[in-house]
Amino acid sequence: MLIVRADSLDFCGKFLFGDSVVDQVGDMCQEVGIAKEGAVIVCDSITWKIAGKRISESLSASGFRTIEKSMVEKGAIREEVDKARGVIKSTKSAVVFGVGGGVNIDVAKASAFLEGTRWITVPTIFAADAMTGINATFRREENGVDGKSHEGDYDLHVGAPLACVVDTEIIRNAPWRFQAAGFADYIAKACAIEDWKLAYSRKVSGHYSEYGVTLAKAQINYLIENASRIRKMEKAPFEAFLKALMNDGFLTQMSGDSRILFGSEHVIGQALMEEQSGMKSLHGEQVAIGTIIMSRLQGIDWRTLKESLDEMGAPTSSAAIGLDPEAIVRAVMRGQAINKSWMRDRPDFYTILMEEELSEEDARRIAKETGVIE
Repeated sequence: MLIVRADSLDFCGKFLFGDSVVDQVGDMCQEVGIAKEGAVIVCDSITWKIAGKRISESLSASGFRTIEKSMVEKGAIREEVDKARGVIKSTKSAVVFGVGGGVNIDVAKASAFLEGTRWITVPTIFAADAMTGINATFRREENGVDGKSHEGDYDLHVGAPLACVVDTEIIRNAPWRFQAAGFADYIAKACAIEDWKLAYSRKVSGHYSEYGVTLAKAQINYLIENASRIRKMEKAPFEAFLKALMNDGFLTQMSGDSRILFGSEHVIGQALMEEQSGMKSLHGEQVAIGTIIMSRLQGIDWRTLKESLDEMGAPTSSAAIGLDPEAIVRAVMRGQAINKSWMRDRPDFYTILMEEELSEEDARRIAKETGVIE
């Protein structure tokens, strides 16, 4: 008897893309059939001024009775989710907007999901791919959003957003550093794919999607080949870059696994973050360094990856992210230990770091060969 595996695919239902589209969210809500009752805008003080206030005005003009804010102040932690859930309950909201970067969007996604409410993402920067992702990512806590203890960053599966609103005028006017970080986070898939393939060959991961990998590689190659044009914000390549990041939720679903999004380069990025006192660099900037080092270890074309990062203005050296060479060496040496800790939550998260523990000599040599340290 033939048994066929049934896959359930859940995609973002609607996109608004173009200049000044944040002023059209009220009309969009009417189009998708959201009741004009309560709405909550999850944002921070900066993104409220950039887009949140305009969204509130659009909703009010379209007839929403109650519009409240939940201001994110402490990052991607349970406290912020609980706060937003309280606002959603008190307003009996029909929809939640996540406005800003990855943190605000992830808080909005998780709080809406846990309250059984639909959510719409409105990125004001493209430093990460959270806008259509089916997971929300949080920092390690003793009592996480899911009620469990986590030793490292962890994901909560929430599904796809109802809609994603990308105001290209807002993104063009955002500090370029954020878009460079998003570019780095995206092309890091070059390493993630190699790690996923390795895990599958070692029979640690039971699934590997050739179709998903084909899609991802096509987009990675386009971005790398057009990095300088994206940096100049030429219309066609710049919008293609934005749409590639918007496409991550679709890519994950078609791949059937979030392994396509992150691998050993994100492990090294985590180690680099832990080496910093305070948040001196962005997640994508840490991942940029991790991608250069891990692609060298994997034996793939690290030079082309590094060149594209340079063209985009992303950091490619220890000094560029405010760390001394010894911090880079320590981070690489700690990679396997961090990878093991992540495998407690995800046993299939096997990467090249699990193949062999890197010595201080190995870590220093790779970092020097790639020019990450002098």
